[in-house]
Amino acid sequence: MTESKADRSLSRDMRFQRMCLQIICTALLSWLLLGAYRSAIVDPQTTIQGLLASIPKGLAASYYDLIVIASLTAVAVFLLFLAKASRLASTVVAFLFYLVILVSLGWGFANINLVKMLGEPFTFQWLVYGDFLQNADARNAMGDALNIRDFATVSGSIVLVLVLGYAAARVCLRLSATGHRVFLGALVLGVGAALVGTGYHVRAEALPAAKIDNPILYFVESALLSPTPVVLTMNASTNDPDVASVGERPPETSSFKAPTPNPIKNVLIFMMESVPSKYIETFGGQYPVTPNIKSYAGDSIRFDNIYAHAPSTHYSIFSLLTSMYNDISYYGMTTRYPYLPLDSISNTLSAHSFRTGFFWSADSRFQRVDEFLLNKGLDTIQDYRGQKCTTPTFKLSSEQWKNMDYNSDLCTAQSIIDWMNKDSGNPFFGIMFTAMTHYPYITDSPMFSKMAPSSHDNGLVHYSDDEKFNAYLNALKVGDTALGEILESLKQSGKLDSTLVVILGDHGEAFGEHGDYVHASAIYDENVHIPLIMINKHLFHDEVAHPVGGIVDVAPTIFDILGLPLPKQWQGRSLFSQQRPNKTFFFNPWAGFLFGYRENDRKVIFNATTGKVEEYDLKADPDERTNLFKVDAGDRSALLQPIAGWVQSQRQRVANLVADAAKDAGRCTVTSLEIDAAGTEFQGPPRLDVLVDGKPVAQIAVSGRQSKAVTPDEIGAEMQAASTDAQPFFVDLSAVPSPHFIELRFANDLWAGQGNGGDRNLFIKSIKVNGQLVPNSRLHVDKETTGRTDGSGTSMYNSGSLWINGPFVEGCV
Repeated sequence: MTESKADRSLSRDMRFQRMCLQIICTALLSWLLLGAYRSAIVDPQTTIQGLLASIPKGLAASYYDLIVIASLTAVAVFLLFLAKASRLASTVVAFLFYLVILVSLGWGFANINLVKMLGEPFTFQWLVYGDFLQNADARNAMGDALNIRDFATVSGSIVLVLVLGYAAARVCLRLSATGHRVFLGALVLGVGAALVGTGYHVRAEALPAAKIDNPILYFVESALLSPTPVVLTMNASTNDPDVASVGERPPETSSFKAPTPNPIKNVLIFMMESVPSKYIETFGGQYPVTPNIKSYAGDSIRFDNIYAHAPSTHYSIFSLLTSMYNDISYYGMTTRYPYLPLDSISNTLSAHSFRTGFFWSADSRFQRVDEFLLNKGLDTIQDYRGQKCTTPTFKLSSEQWKNMDYNSDLCTAQSIIDWMNKDSGNPFFGIMFTAMTHYPYITDSPMFSKMAPSSHDNGLVHYSDDEKFNAYLNALKVGDTALGEILESLKQSGKLDSTLVVILGDHGEAFGEHGDYVHASAIYDENVHIPLIMINKHLFHDEVAHPVGGIVDVAPTIFDILGLPLPKQWQGRSLFSQQRPNKTFFFNPWAGFLFGYRENDRKVIFNATTGKVEEYDLKADPDERTNLFKVDAGDRSALLQPIAGWVQSQRQRVANLVADAAKDAGRCTVTSLEIDAAGTEFQGPPRLDVLVDGKPVAQIAVSGRQSKAVTPDEIGAEMQAASTDAQPFFVDLSAVPSPHFIELRFANDLWAGQGNGGDRNLFIKSIKVNGQLVPNSRLHVDKETTGRTDGSGTSMYNSGSLWINGPFVEGCV
């Protein structure tokens, strides 16, 4: 018995020794591999010889990687010692160690491209910006960071580390007791020397934190230890006059004088995805990719100092429609408060009898933009899902990656052309938003060769040897072609001369100018400086205006031209205002906390995470190369005071809006829904399912006239006759007092077939919520094949849904 216990004890000791050696050897090789990865970040090379030569620099810069690996190894060995008596527990410890090693090596490799693209390792804020990996930005950034070729490379290198670690441990096991002690002593001394040496190197070389921080630690710190920006704690007024609303500031005068009578009857906004001013030819762009914009230069005014307030689409959509700055957070107003009651340009123009429409090549569900648009007075809201397109939709979405599909911008152009031409009697306000210039620039797909049926340039043009940049420029040219087709349609219909055409970018796009790529990685001019062009031959004649402004100023400028008063809630000012401060603000919460402003020719950027201040003279230094702020001599408080005033007053403004909306909650309670409906019966009546916020609350069988119709004309006549028999149906909504949207789903369409009599259809004459009639502007069918809404009601000829958009009580969320 005693011998058996001794044998078991010896077996446990040998297992512990074997596992410890395997862990130690694997950890040592993992650090060496992470050092090789690090070399591609601190000293990128393009040749094999260069890559090999840069490895010592990478190892010298891998101080934080070494800390992580050494700490992980020490913890694993300690846990193995505690679990030595149990084979299962020891196996679990070893498994967890190797799992963390695999994650560390995979993330370390992906970090090479992430730092290149984002300017820093992946952060929690980037995760939020990417809708927790549910949208195109996140999927494409991660896809480029670890594509198939890279996946094969990192997989091979990880397997090599594991195999060599195992082999090295086997060799060490053959050493004598003295050999073991020498090996472990040398290892401890070596790791200690490496920690001292690498720590000295990163301090002496003053290497940027983004290039040397361990990516896992960087991510965890961004989630748990994000500092409170100093601009939130500085003494500043919460009523900053620079960003005061119309109702809070004195009346202003305008230098714009419209002809009498005013020729402008319609407004068209053409917003370009990820387009900075530097690539537009009339702003000095060097590539011939915007010929249509250039051709209208003689009838335009160009504003050359305009900025996006954040390098992100949903932030820009919010500011464009509401003339307000966003909440200072990395969630955005469309995500946090999509139903907040706000005065938008669209609902204000709708009140002035404008038809209103929003057309987007992409997916409006991104960051809840679709919900945000619902109560903004838009008659028509259409993204790629509602478009008829002769070219295939560019499919990127899956169950894991959502809201990523988009159409050719030429398809969206045709959709808005059809909409503009439908009703020539009423003025229109339309927005078209492109998508193809969004990363990863889809011109390399098979659909690109089919994208330009009306243009002569069907194939990719070579503008640059950089594959991504070349694809971007080609995508931009397709967007310009789409604009050209819209303008040509307006000309042919005789509406161009009475239409104010507004062209702008939603934000910029970086291609390595400051070491980062895409748009949400910084707030240098390539990220936020956008074009703004207004076209009308009666108003403008090849003019350039220089006020410093932002997207919040676009709607007030349009209203100034139309001669309409500004809503009191708006913060923007007309770019023709003679009292406007020559200043605008911007921020970026996804790459640290970046805040900035431009005032006259001075631009200030403050990184609240690192404390770094940058100051540039854009007249002398438009590329932002020479930082004028000197740490020893400069007073950063004076430079940061405008940012503090803006940030603190904006946070208070949003808090007040949210609080005011909450106070109105009782007044906004919805209790009843009344549907006046009729139909045509064929083998049973049409069925209407009522859903509130996606949940079924009622099912209605709508009795109607028996259908015998064969031809489309007969079907239409039957529906018209049936509409006179509309009956009210009541639905109790007290269980859902504050609905966001209501869906009326025609669920059981049935047709007898070609040449046979009988067609089951549904007609909805009117809808009332709390006894109040819902206007047609808040009704829309999910697709044109389902049916249509006109002055008499909504006719539904196929199964589908009629959506009722809030607010259901005027002025409520």
